[in-house]
Amino acid sequence: MSKQFELGQPPGDGISGLRFHPEDDSALLAGSWDKQVRLYDTQGNALRASHHDHQAAVLGVAFNSSGDCAFSGGLDRRVLAWEGGYTQTREVGRHDGEISALEFCAGRGLLVSGSWDRTLRGWDCRAAGSVVRVDVDERIYSMSAQDSLLAVALAGRTILVYDTRSLAEPLETRESSLKFPTRCVKLMPSCEGFVCGSVEGRVAVEYLAGAAKSNYAFKCHRRAADDGVDLVYPVNAVAFHPVHHTFVTGGSDGAVSLWDPDNKKRLKQYQGYPASIAALDFSASGRALAIASSYTYDEGEKDHPPDSIWIKTMPDAETQPKKAKQDAP
Repeated sequence: MSKQFELGQPPGDGISGLRFHPEDDSALLAGSWDKQVRLYDTQGNALRASHHDHQAAVLGVAFNSSGDCAFSGGLDRRVLAWEGGYTQTREVGRHDGEISALEFCAGRGLLVSGSWDRTLRGWDCRAAGSVVRVDVDERIYSMSAQDSLLAVALAGRTILVYDTRSLAEPLETRESSLKFPTRCVKLMPSCEGFVCGSVEGRVAVEYLAGAAKSNYAFKCHRRAADDGVDLVYPVNAVAFHPVHHTFVTGGSDGAVSLWDPDNKKRLKQYQGYPASIAALDFSASGRALAIASSYTYDEGEKDHPPDSIWIKTMPDAETQPKKAKQDAP
């Protein structure tokens, strides 16, 4: 059974994003609604550094490909770079609306920000000013980058997939097979497709054109009520294991589920977190999973447990796909 521990000195308000360092399993970046960005040493269970140079809630965080610079954006509409050994910040650029998501596209060395102003903007982090601007039809809610691909989930059910080497037009424009608005999207490590979660407790596994696999969807993050009717919870986060390509989902039911996409099975369920699962991320080796337990206000303003970040060890025996059973000869 995998072990876990809670990080000390957690954010003081809702946790909006978690991101492990691209090489160092012990370095974890966290953004939150208390306007701060924090860098944790998960091995030593210590807060390594933090800054509060945003003027409003932070909604997106990201590392560059080497991990020597971190980025953040949020409700103050600014993209900040945190550099110099995480001792100083500078403004990279601004949007006309609130910034909801950040992704560093390693294939192009480009930071991409998504906003409620209905634009994607690409930034050359070595100089001020955007390199590229792409107008989209709706507010951007979630993004995911993998190699040269970028997936963008818009308000509603539209998902755009771009080649970051040419952002002028999307490679594919999809309407999610889920019937309700998308909450999160994550590209597969293989770049064959993506997984998205919706507000009504469903997940879709969708493959891009040319992949010899079929799309499918399934129900998750639900509980049976006393009257026999399912209580349905939003799926807030998805993260792929970088080695085995299984994936986890986190819901407002306070549970994390581990899935095998090829065999279409749930491998494990981790329950008992004190609040909604707001964010998830695997470390570069896949040996650790960061879990943000943080109320996501699905039921409006109410008393709720304090925000917390958990680090869970993820042994290969749990995260690798199970071999399909073969019929006896």
